[in-house]
Amino acid sequence: MRSLVVAQDFPWPVGIGSHLRLAQVIDVAVELGETDLFAFVPARRSEPCVLPPGFEGVRLETVVRPRPSWSPAKRVMWLASSGLPLELVQEDASGPRRAFEAWRAGGYDFAWFSKAATFELLGRPRLGPTVVDLDDLEDRKILSRLAVASDDHTAGVATRARASVGVAQAKMNARRWTRLQRTVAGAVDRVALCSELDATRSGLRNVVVVPNGYDAPAHPVGREEVARPPSLLLAGNYLYPPNADAACFLVTEILPRLRARIGEAVLRLVGEPNDAVSRLDRPPEVSVVGRVPSMESELEQADLIVVPVRYGSGTRVKILEAAAQRIPIVSTTIGAEGLDFEDGRHLLLADDAEGFASACARLLDQPQLRRRLVDEAERAFLARFQWSSVRRQIRALALDVSKGP
Repeated sequence: MRSLVVAQDFPWPVGIGSHLRLAQVIDVAVELGETDLFAFVPARRSEPCVLPPGFEGVRLETVVRPRPSWSPAKRVMWLASSGLPLELVQEDASGPRRAFEAWRAGGYDFAWFSKAATFELLGRPRLGPTVVDLDDLEDRKILSRLAVASDDHTAGVATRARASVGVAQAKMNARRWTRLQRTVAGAVDRVALCSELDATRSGLRNVVVVPNGYDAPAHPVGREEVARPPSLLLAGNYLYPPNADAACFLVTEILPRLRARIGEAVLRLVGEPNDAVSRLDRPPEVSVVGRVPSMESELEQADLIVVPVRYGSGTRVKILEAAAQRIPIVSTTIGAEGLDFEDGRHLLLADDAEGFASACARLLDQPQLRRRLVDEAERAFLARFQWSSVRRQIRALALDVSKGP
């Protein structure tokens, strides 16, 4: 079987949830036979794109993804265009498209595109039976961000006026993403989403659920006794706006309330920071750690995994990681959505700063509650979210779509 994987990023070294997901797809493609990998690479990437052991036979091509242009001319073009989302109008895909056309080798038995944007930017190529992994819903992400912004009633009149223009443009952009997701789905055999919740929200007929996952550790690193001072961990790529917003909300609103309840507590923000997150660094209370080669040592230090995500779509691998490692979790409702993790059974949920701080304090002070929640969360993870199970689903999808043996 001959497979093509078109990736929105080169996934190694694996550092974030989307990389983990993409690596599983490539792994399945290699198991099925000859594999071509065409990967967009962010301009900011400094590491070489080197395939890990076991993938040496993959035919690889990487192209640097052009930096988006935010020029006024591009914005006018977007307003006057026939309907592309702003993020795609900003990109000049002519170079990557030419590189792809020159590199691709005939047809394929199975093609997987990660993200609708890669499929669109390359001209919606149909080189064989095709799946586009939407992973999450861009329209839902925009609308949930607007819901968070609408809660801010402190801005002045001029700021609110500017914001109203931005809201109108954001709603237009969300509608364009809805249209793009629908037309992409109509152009391919299947589209993949990572939860039943997003599948229902999408309204797409040819959607298949491919959940996110995590590898079960031989020895979970979670501990029963809480350290002094207790340590909280939020991990993620902070170039991704929902994670950056979560970090700022955590440091400015939640952490002071938690310290008022329990005294000392430290927070570690692990992952590539943007400028706003870098400015939160004030050790030892708040440490902006940056990217790390392995999460294990960070997880070993954590008394709580905190996920104060206020907008977004898809599912959070960081919650599955915590469940697998037997570390208690406090999350917002949207941070935990799509996983069917229940408040008070698998984790604690809270959506405002006061409630989130209170939930953290409870889990740091009540060992029986900690033990009960991590038992149930680990049980749910083992039943549904191991990568070994997800890989079997991806394999079955590839064979079904390709009608292979």
